[in-house]
Amino acid sequence: MEEWLNIVIRQLILYSLPVLISLTLVVLIESRMSNRPIPHPFYAISWRGTWLPLLAALAFHRGMIIALPNTLASGVKISSIRCLAHGLLCLLGFLLFSWSLAHQMPTGLPPLHHWWSKVLMFFNLCMACLHLLPLPGLLAGELLLSTRWGEKIPVYFNIKHGWIVITVLAASPLLDLLLGASVVFPIYEWMSSAAIAMAR
Repeated sequence: MEEWLNIVIRQLILYSLPVLISLTLVVLIESRMSNRPIPHPFYAISWRGTWLPLLAALAFHRGMIIALPNTLASGVKISSIRCLAHGLLCLLGFLLFSWSLAHQMPTGLPPLHHWWSKVLMFFNLCMACLHLLPLPGLLAGELLLSTRWGEKIPVYFNIKHGWIVITVLAASPLLDLLLGASVVFPIYEWMSSAAIAMAR
């Protein structure tokens, strides 16, 4: 139990800063692109959809790490903006990771810039690929809701309740087996190899 708790705490420390920065920037981009004001500075991370999926993924040692931003609105356009924002942050993480490989920390100091840039790349890759799932608040889900089939979906299946499904998925091995193994992990492996090649 103590060893498990130590692993979870270390992972939480490792993931927290890149995740919080990513979600805050995604909502900021969403606000700018949709001309909707952000109620307060911590709005992006001030709901259960951010923390419960993240803690579930870390507690059960899952490969895919996910956390939902507190969105300003729903719809195909807004969800596509969020998906694109995660893609851009993944690219930024890739460039920072490549840079960090070429600029090592002084001897004796932990290479936090190396790990945080890698987490920035990986987390946003997970989130961009998560939009392939037909769930509310995600691009595929909003596309489904905009069709005639969307009228048959229960009204409680909306963006404010989607965090429940996402938390269950984050705790289960389904995301790793389906989306992770087929899309996320191969792309991440290729990006990591490309970053190493660029740093040489």
